[in-house]
Amino acid sequence: MSASDEEIQDLVRAEAADCLQRMEANLLALEAGTGGSSEVDAILRDAHSVKGSSAMIGWQEPAALANAIEGWMERGRETGSVPTDLVDLLLRTVDGLGRAVNGEQGVAPPLLEELAAFDAEDGTGADAPAQARLSEPAPAATSVGGPMTERTPTIRVDAAKVDRMLDAVGETVLHHRRLEHALGSAGGESRQASEELDLGERLLGDLQDSVVQMRTLPLSMITSPFPRAIRDLAAEYGKEASLEISGADTQLDRVILEGISETIVHLLRNAIAHGIEAPEEREQAGKPRAGRIELRAHQRGGMVAIEVADDGHGVAAELVARAEESGSLAELLATTGFSTAAEVTEVAGRGVGLDAVKRSVEGLGGGLEVQSEPGRRTKVTLLLPLTLALMRVLLFERGGQAFAMPMTSVGRVVAVSETTSLGNHPSIEIDGRSVPLSHLGLDAGAEELPLRTPAVVVESLGRQLAVVCEQLIGEEEVVIKSLGAVLSGVAGYLGAAILGDGRIALVLDPNHLLNAPRERMALDRSDDTTAHPTGTVLVVDDQFSARELQRSILEVAGYRVEVARDGREALRLIGETPDLDLVLTDVQMPEMDGFELLEAIRADEAHRSLPVVVVTTLGDEASRRRGADAGADAYVVKNEFDQEALLETIERLTAR
Repeated sequence: MSASDEEIQDLVRAEAADCLQRMEANLLALEAGTGGSSEVDAILRDAHSVKGSSAMIGWQEPAALANAIEGWMERGRETGSVPTDLVDLLLRTVDGLGRAVNGEQGVAPPLLEELAAFDAEDGTGADAPAQARLSEPAPAATSVGGPMTERTPTIRVDAAKVDRMLDAVGETVLHHRRLEHALGSAGGESRQASEELDLGERLLGDLQDSVVQMRTLPLSMITSPFPRAIRDLAAEYGKEASLEISGADTQLDRVILEGISETIVHLLRNAIAHGIEAPEEREQAGKPRAGRIELRAHQRGGMVAIEVADDGHGVAAELVARAEESGSLAELLATTGFSTAAEVTEVAGRGVGLDAVKRSVEGLGGGLEVQSEPGRRTKVTLLLPLTLALMRVLLFERGGQAFAMPMTSVGRVVAVSETTSLGNHPSIEIDGRSVPLSHLGLDAGAEELPLRTPAVVVESLGRQLAVVCEQLIGEEEVVIKSLGAVLSGVAGYLGAAILGDGRIALVLDPNHLLNAPRERMALDRSDDTTAHPTGTVLVVDDQFSARELQRSILEVAGYRVEVARDGREALRLIGETPDLDLVLTDVQMPEMDGFELLEAIRADEAHRSLPVVVVTTLGDEASRRRGADAGADAYVVKNEFDQEALLETIERLTAR
């Protein structure tokens, strides 16, 4: 199959996925009695589209299933009704159509047999007992494949291309800031240069905002399967429930949307399994037989709040009382192993509920709230950042390293004049309450602080923590970069930002700090600050952001770091750095790649024993063998990377 054929098939799959989502939603509307002839026509059009595109590229099973759905919708349009018993079968046919489009074989025959059997039973006859009558007349002179409504033109763009564009724009913004930094006062003295720099900054800002908007998508991109999930789960539990979705046009970062889809599904399952009562029980309590579940999204300050609420029996009163004593119902219910279910089922009672939700949300830089009224309702709120690509932060320095704190979690900045002890740990008094003091693990043993040392007060969901800093740099909007495969396992950081002067600011995770105020950050590998690893490491990578991120992390871990852009520059630095202890090198680089660098080091009598660690995306057996044959002391594949193992390897190889 040629690359163009694969691209065509990918396009057909993507278009079919949109059609299948609409077909499912319209079938559910028919089943609920809220749909009419317009829904039948919409299903017919979507089935016709899938049939045509599938037949065009030779997909026989998808074309046959889509043709069967189209035939039933044509019959429904002619008779003015669709058998309600048929809707469930058509929903399963749509599911099968989706599997067939994605390449599964043998899906069509059994479904086509069921549809034929239903037809043989004359399920569409006038005397059939269950009929969904179509209230609206079918639109005249509308072709099956014709346009539905006038739409804004759209194009499909691979998400990876958008991400690469954002990286390129981010690098351009950083280049502009470095240019401003390099020109310094000289640029300010020239009116023309100053005006051009200002114009460039405005244009880059507009470009950056546009690309970030391309990365944000409406919540509706992931909500289409939810009504079906509620329908099926409620039937499984012998309950009745409906789902109402509002604020589905609220925009979120694509990465966040991908990360929270399963989380929301889990909360919806919880609402059915734990919240909504059986119909008879609801009637006895004076409630409607059918439970009501709401999924609502809206802006809350600089965050997006996604709420899942149900009108079920709520959390037990004694648990709410316990939560008031401990300070947070979310913390109590998210305790590992905690469960409110009386019996174990596939979706409840296993003690792996809100703890997984909480970890998932906090991993995206958000937070979790739970509110409940016993006997009446429960509401779970996910607080999430609008985007992970661009963030407004407060920059400060600590231990010579620049850090960034998301402004959504910054309460205030205070001056620390004296400290007290809270559970044998330092704290300060703010508004009459003791607030734990964090040193970010850089000098936790210090008992005295300089007079009026600034501290950033971090606040989230009612919790507070004061982070000591040496100097405030200021508030800034920064492009957030991933720590990459090599550093992704470091706890306590959301990513990093490259500042205009070339420095790296590590973006702190407020939830990590607040959840473990007495624990040292993961990069601080010893309780004794004098026990930090010592040694000089040469980081070789052709990507500026990758090598700068690695340098910052290793420096915080206690190493002195040199950097090189390729193997040729690395060889020069090796010759000029007599106290070098280890080389950490990528493989795929211009001029001289990592394997060639390794071979050159082993061929040099003076540096033959210098430890070399290869870190690369090349995980095939031939590449591993070449690294071993060339004399690598360790070979790390990025997608198999373990942060602690790498740092332990470096520490072991640099031990003197």
